[in-house]
Amino acid sequence: MSNQKRLVSTLNKVVMMLVFLTVLPANAEINITDIAGRTVTLDKPANKVVLGEGRFLAVLGVLGVEQPISRVAGMMNEFRLYDPAGYQQYQKAFPEIDAVPTFGHASEESVSVEKIILLNPDVAIFGLNGHGPGARSKHITDRLEAAGIQIVFIDFRQDPINNTVKSVEIVGQVMGREDAAQQYANLYNSELKKITDGIATITEADYPSVLFELRADMGQECCMTVAKGLFADMAELAGGISVAKGLLPGPVGQLSFEHVINSNFDVYIGSAIGSMLDVENQDSYKRLLLGPGVDITAAKNSLNTMSGRLGFAEMAAIKTHRSHAIWHHFYNSPLNIYAIQKMAQWFHPQLFSALEPEHVLDKLLENFNGVDLSGRYAVSN
Repeated sequence: MSNQKRLVSTLNKVVMMLVFLTVLPANAEINITDIAGRTVTLDKPANKVVLGEGRFLAVLGVLGVEQPISRVAGMMNEFRLYDPAGYQQYQKAFPEIDAVPTFGHASEESVSVEKIILLNPDVAIFGLNGHGPGARSKHITDRLEAAGIQIVFIDFRQDPINNTVKSVEIVGQVMGREDAAQQYANLYNSELKKITDGIATITEADYPSVLFELRADMGQECCMTVAKGLFADMAELAGGISVAKGLLPGPVGQLSFEHVINSNFDVYIGSAIGSMLDVENQDSYKRLLLGPGVDITAAKNSLNTMSGRLGFAEMAAIKTHRSHAIWHHFYNSPLNIYAIQKMAQWFHPQLFSALEPEHVLDKLLENFNGVDLSGRYAVSN
């Protein structure tokens, strides 16, 4: 090729490159539709976020966000209050978590809007409802938006079946972790499909009735339970029906012990808020124990203690060894696929014998970048 032809060829390539560059936006916008149906546009992935619940750190965990605490400008304090064992594991991996500012304790009423504004986050990540600001908290969200703070809503508790994957994908967009969000979605959806495919082969007549006892504790009256959303929706997808369905004015409420006994339910599931931090000695169990650091012996002993309470021992579900416990915090977590799979196995053991929920949970926890959350998260008697 002559020098003249080489020069023309090079000039053509330069022209083509310049044309290509001119059609690219200087900064590609990130357009997000959140769980509340709102459209949010970001110029770039967020560097600093505030979390409407501290336990939303689990979303950053499944996304494999490196140095996640450095990305959090502030959060609610309910993580430390309600899951002290999990919080302790974050402390071991990231001691700087104690320096993260908190702008509220465990309720919308405790939120300081002024403190959030002073934290100057790129984005606020709130739940539709829960322990922090929600979609109905317009007195909070309007002031934040007026201060130029973008807000996205996610949800794991109100409609966990439909909103869990979407919520992780939204946070993936916010944090610039779209590929990780897609990997999570692929895993979650494939594991969920194993359940829906199995349930499609039976009828509702085959669904057992289920009593959920939320935050099972020797010191409280049975039974605070759930009728819709949260664990009730997970159970229904897994082929079981909450005995409280249609009986409570809201998603969560109290059923009288007399009603519980008369319901003659098939399966008992207590949700565990206890950890090894609650155990004074190995013979004393005041509540169900599950979660980080809990071993099988402590978990079983705590369930046996709960099952032995006055009036429980003679219940059919207890006598037929269909009593179980699940970690309470799955009710509001991107890890909830584990709880759904465990319920499917408890309700229909033969149909779902091939499921491997422990493997799925381990795979998700591998992404938490040094936070050791190993432990027992479910147990049966």
